[in-house]
Amino acid sequence: MNIFVFIAGLLSFFAFLAHAFVGTKETLSTKTEFADGTTEKNWYQAFTAWHLVTADLLLSSVLLLIISTTDFLDGKRTIALIFALQFLFWTVFAFVTVFTTNGRKYFKHLYHWVFFLIVAGLLFYGLDRF
Repeated sequence: MNIFVFIAGLLSFFAFLAHAFVGTKETLSTKTEFADGTTEKNWYQAFTAWHLVTADLLLSSVLLLIISTTDFLDGKRTIALIFALQFLFWTVFAFVTVFTTNGRKYFKHLYHWVFFLIVAGLLFYGLDRF
């Protein structure tokens, strides 16, 4: 068993649960009476994007747990590398988004990048364990 990839898979699964249940509830709380159709469309677009990340977290957790504990799939190192890069890119883009917008004032509250970086680090470290 690749313990580093396993831990990354567990973290991804816990993030999926938080995203799917806590985050969805928080996001739904921002839905109001919309001033116009464009604002409403933009809200639904953001809500849909929220769930695309939820789906990514579920997929990554399932595949990481499978490759860390079984020999069911070939190319385990490649799968882990792809997800390591995904989480690293999420870290970079979280920084870019926060620091190129007015989001800087919320930086302490937008700590997702820490999670992304930890998972990416675990995956990069676990690559040599396959």
